[in-house]
Amino acid sequence: MTLDSLNADIYSLLCGYLSKRDFQAFLHVNKQVHNEYIVYRYISLNKQHSLLYYEHVTFRQRVQSLMINPNKQLTLHIPNCSEITDVTVLGNARTLDLSHCFNVTNVSALGGVHTLNLFCCDNMTDVSALGGVHTLNLSCCSITDVSALGGAHTLDLSGCTDITDVSALGGVHTLNLSCCDNITDVSALSGVHTLNLSGCSRITDVSALGGVHTLLRYSMNM
Repeated sequence: MTLDSLNADIYSLLCGYLSKRDFQAFLHVNKQVHNEYIVYRYISLNKQHSLLYYEHVTFRQRVQSLMINPNKQLTLHIPNCSEITDVTVLGNARTLDLSHCFNVTNVSALGGVHTLNLFCCDNMTDVSALGGVHTLNLSCCSITDVSALGGAHTLDLSGCTDITDVSALGGVHTLNLSCCDNITDVSALSGVHTLNLSGCSRITDVSALGGVHTLLRYSMNM
């Protein structure tokens, strides 16, 4: 096995087998080994350290120095934080949890995040910059315009009661529209693979959805 063939699984096994001291010694065998580790390592920060990443430039720079590409290697968890307002410095994470961060209003810097949880961020209204997010949770948000979100792979809009037009979402793979009770027309969603329409009481015609692989539509009116 060459150094170039070492991957994330190999490094994980080594890290689990060796003591912390021995693993650090292994990384210092030569520069190539160390650089390979930086490429493949994943860093997931808990809430305390994610807040440090948000608030302190020095700590943020230190974390970033441990990775080649934070967009592929960094996970941040900062739920239920009223301190979070400007999210610009968080836009380079791969996975970002900002659920229940009520003071977040502008998410235009988060379009490059792979997996983004904005559950119950109900002071945010403009999500037009998030069309490139792979897995996006906007459940219980006060949004109306979702026309830019058709590029998402997995999209959770459950409980977004102000949404009426979902015609742009036909290319989403997994779409949760449960309890979006102002939606009436879902004829454009025939290309969705997995579609949840539970609790959408105003939808009465689902005849166009024959191509949907998995359809959930529990409602008194269906």
